[in-house]
Amino acid sequence: AQAELVEKERLEREMEVAADMQRNLLPLTLPQFADVGFAAYLEPARHVGGDFYDVIPLGDEHVAFLIGDVADKGVHAALFMAVARTLFLQEGKQSLSPKRVAELVHAGIMDISAHDDVFVTAFYGVLHRPSMTLTYVRAAQERPFLYRPGEGVSALPGNGRFLGMLPDLTLTEYTTQLQPGDRLVVFSDGVPDAHNPSLDPFGNERLAEVIAERGNADATELLDQIVRTVADFCQDADAADDLTLLVLEVK
Repeated sequence: AQAELVEKERLEREMEVAADMQRNLLPLTLPQFADVGFAAYLEPARHVGGDFYDVIPLGDEHVAFLIGDVADKGVHAALFMAVARTLFLQEGKQSLSPKRVAELVHAGIMDISAHDDVFVTAFYGVLHRPSMTLTYVRAAQERPFLYRPGEGVSALPGNGRFLGMLPDLTLTEYTTQLQPGDRLVVFSDGVPDAHNPSLDPFGNERLAEVIAERGNADATELLDQIVRTVADFCQDADAADDLTLLVLEVK
């Protein structure tokens, strides 16, 4: 019994170290601009998880942003998450086309995990700041919600298959025009899938209601309100999945 306790404590320490390392892989602060602001939040369901996010300046006029979700949990997902984020960083610096970037990330995942059943869902967008034109791909990720003053909340259109596992991927690139006052909320499925002790899911409808009520807040305030509302809803229920959010604010 003593030996089992010692081994359990050792594994706990190793998982804590792994969690610290994974947190250090994600940006501690996000780039901020005079015309666009960002805020992000990630809470893994376990010590380590498979969700990731990033905001990547691309020259003076463009900025890319990303949320990804490895369809697995635990250490395996954490390792795969590090690989997927690195591929996005690498390929994102080579092209302003989200379609090309995501398809190259897919090819990279296939190269290193051809016999693995793990796959990645992702939303990857590139914003041209002078025109506020957002070009994006949606690789089986949840549809982001766009809040526009006077118009309310709507889900961005777009479809696309996940990255990895299956060959012959072709994604469609979509474009939308952002306006001053817009708030774009990108999120992982851990947000709508979060549940209370009765196993009722938080759902997309509740998320859209929070965004509609607090859409005029800045990115950080809106993010904090969403996180608090989800936490209040879930109470002390165990997390079903990693919970990740990224909010873009057009100033």
